[in-house]
Amino acid sequence: MEQRKVLVSLLASALVLSSTAGITAAANTGNNTDKTTTNSSNTTSSKPASENKVVHTLGNLSPVKVTARSSVRLTDVNILSQDDGNVVTYTLTYKNNDSKPLMMLDYWSKVKTKGGTSFSPKLIAKDQEKKTVAAGSSVDLTYTMKVGREVKLSDLNFLIVKWDFSKPNYESTLGKFNVPASYSITTPVGKTKTVRLSDSSVKVKVSGIKIFPGENKNQYVKVGVNLNNISYKLLENPNIKWILRTPSGTNYPLTPDKDSASISIQAQANKTLSLMASLPTSVKLLKSELLLVEEQGEEKTVLPVAALQLPEASTSKVETTENEPNIISVEGQRLSTLLESAKIRVNDSDYDLNMQFVLKNEGKKAIKVPTYTFEIRTEDGTVYPIDTKALDSLKLNPGDIKTIKLNTTIQGIGDVSQIKLYVMSPLDKNETTENTSPSNPFVFSYPVGVYAIPESISSGDGLTTETVIKNNKGTFGVSLGSLQRLPWLDSDIVAAKVTIRNAGTKTVQLPELEAMFTIDSAQIDGDKKLIYTQNGKLLGAGMSTEAYLLTKIPSELRMGRLEVSLNEKISEEETNEWITLNTSGLIQPVSYVGAGKTYTTGATDKETEMSVRRTIRYPGTSSDTVYTEFEMTNKSLRQNGIGKLVGYFKTSDGQYYKATSKQSERSPGPGQKSIVTFSVKLPKSVTFSDLRLLVGEGIADSKFVTGDGEATAYVNAMAFEVPPTTISVQGNFTNIDLYPYALTANSVRAYLVGSNSVQVDMNYTLDRSEEIEMAEYEHKWILTFTAQNGKVFEKELTPGTDVKVGNNQTLSWSVEDSFFEKLRGGSYRLALYDQFQGQRLLLAEQAYGYDVSKLPKEEPETPVVPEGGVE
Repeated sequence: MEQRKVLVSLLASALVLSSTAGITAAANTGNNTDKTTTNSSNTTSSKPASENKVVHTLGNLSPVKVTARSSVRLTDVNILSQDDGNVVTYTLTYKNNDSKPLMMLDYWSKVKTKGGTSFSPKLIAKDQEKKTVAAGSSVDLTYTMKVGREVKLSDLNFLIVKWDFSKPNYESTLGKFNVPASYSITTPVGKTKTVRLSDSSVKVKVSGIKIFPGENKNQYVKVGVNLNNISYKLLENPNIKWILRTPSGTNYPLTPDKDSASISIQAQANKTLSLMASLPTSVKLLKSELLLVEEQGEEKTVLPVAALQLPEASTSKVETTENEPNIISVEGQRLSTLLESAKIRVNDSDYDLNMQFVLKNEGKKAIKVPTYTFEIRTEDGTVYPIDTKALDSLKLNPGDIKTIKLNTTIQGIGDVSQIKLYVMSPLDKNETTENTSPSNPFVFSYPVGVYAIPESISSGDGLTTETVIKNNKGTFGVSLGSLQRLPWLDSDIVAAKVTIRNAGTKTVQLPELEAMFTIDSAQIDGDKKLIYTQNGKLLGAGMSTEAYLLTKIPSELRMGRLEVSLNEKISEEETNEWITLNTSGLIQPVSYVGAGKTYTTGATDKETEMSVRRTIRYPGTSSDTVYTEFEMTNKSLRQNGIGKLVGYFKTSDGQYYKATSKQSERSPGPGQKSIVTFSVKLPKSVTFSDLRLLVGEGIADSKFVTGDGEATAYVNAMAFEVPPTTISVQGNFTNIDLYPYALTANSVRAYLVGSNSVQVDMNYTLDRSEEIEMAEYEHKWILTFTAQNGKVFEKELTPGTDVKVGNNQTLSWSVEDSFFEKLRGGSYRLALYDQFQGQRLLLAEQAYGYDVSKLPKEEPETPVVPEGGVE
């Protein structure tokens, strides 16, 4: 800022470019800046005052011959008023038409007033090394000198002098130039002035002047200046300053904006500069001038370069009414902006304001949208900044539309009639960047748009309400259907279900989108996924698609404000915000399905009905196993099913136990059922009657899991009541429920054969429901044989191998024990157990009598006859 103070101090010393008395009168008149019909001789160019006409060029002043073929012209002259006098600069252009170099040491210039007062002009620093003019070329030499405050340009004679040793003072005056009284150094409105900057020829033209509203009775003035480098070399960072001079003679320094602070213009190329100044609103700008000065040498001598008349300033219309577009000029292109909608959520003494801002490139060339800043201002002048990165690196091709979301929290009661949205020009205050420097910091930020807040919609929970966005891909309606927080091992999953609708009349393709979550202004940088429920990204008119956005957070984290965003992927490193949905951290409770109830999910033509069939508790020694059969019925007309399911058992005190699930890889056909089983070991202390089963669709690698894939997350969860199923022990072996099997023992025979073995034969019927799809059956059946002495014998049966599906099947089993050798009758007991993961449940038991039909017949005992016969 110190350099800025120096500049202001310099200007305060009454830097004023002025010509002769004709300057003010010449404000808006004159011919082409570089050509005129005014004639002048090498001695005088005066005319009667009645015939004087304001001119803005020296082009037709007659040249002075320095040799028979070479000459010199006066091509530019300027005057700068200072406290201690006026600084005059003038440029002589030597044209060498001879066949040998023209030595500049032989020629110099003097200046005298018509009254005879002499001045000693000096070459400016950059021209002091110009010693010769090559044959066929020309050289510009600029001189500067100090003259009195009352001296006018028309009072001066610019002499061309040559060494001549035949003269008493060794010099000869070859000719002179006199600026006519009708000459004005000020370039008229709309005309171009050719100047020399860093020894390059540059055409300078004012492209316009605009006024923007400021604060505290100030206004911002923006002057556009076009520089056209007509030379054949690069023009880079000339040491120039710009000044706005009002008709009253007051000078205001102009500061280039951040894109104009650095000047680098290739040969034959253009650049438009934006120059800013803050002025009191009382300053009148009509007939103001733009002054261009250049600093020369180590002393930084300020030299006048040009004065250009400014056109009438136009007050920029930046304030709009509700739903009215505002056009901003960016790089000469039309950028249409519109505050399309606003939503309010009132929270006690403050309220959240969520706005949708639309930008459209209505020009014919691509533009890089400036990084405008956004803020809300209240009637009492309170300013609430809005943080957004939506404009970072944003480029719009012709016709492109971009919708961005703006969110802020404001104190008050939510009356939008008392606030407005301000869009401010980019501000790089006190920063040294590639385009700024400490000597020329850009410190102005002015409103380019002021927008009335449209009729707002008070949002209760931020869900289900559709937000319409427009961009170059089309018009889309986006709504947040559900927001769940689900357990996952030692963390939690946040899953948002989003519906995207094609709100246009043509088929569109969704862009490449990524999920982003922001919790209490902190972006989650961890694992984030976006999963579509259907393949393909083409949406016909009116069609919708659903997507799930999910991430993982610590289970102990408490959320306040939660924002769910869809970002458009531009490249591997770059994304742009597509839409942000503010949920205010509301997490929906997982929907509950009561005992005996069903829940239907999926589209109309792909519906699946889900319910809990039964839940069994298998008692163990230190823990019990809970086993649930979850039934899904295909209600569609084609083979259909849900991907791999994930389940968690939840206790009444909020503890979660991840369940092991088993599911068929084959989808059920129309009307068929598929059974998914969930099981987990629970401490015996868990109250069984209060359990809930949380079931969701498994996700892995940004897609729904199918087949034998392993899920790494899940979405779309429902909580099902899982009341315990009472298992009554049957007193017979008829139609035993071994779902999906049913077993009936038609006959049972246990044969005593007079040895240590008993042969058990069972004729049975085993049925299986054919309409059920199920994973590999994990249950084992344990058949026990209890003898009269209490000894128990077991046989493990595997469905499909040890026992087969069908009628009149036979199971044979031999049990051995010495106890059976002398057994000649009695009864035994058969029992059938369902064994799951090593734990058993008794299903049926029945007593039977032994079959003795295979016992060998006993021989009657033969009496023993004593030796010697019978007495």
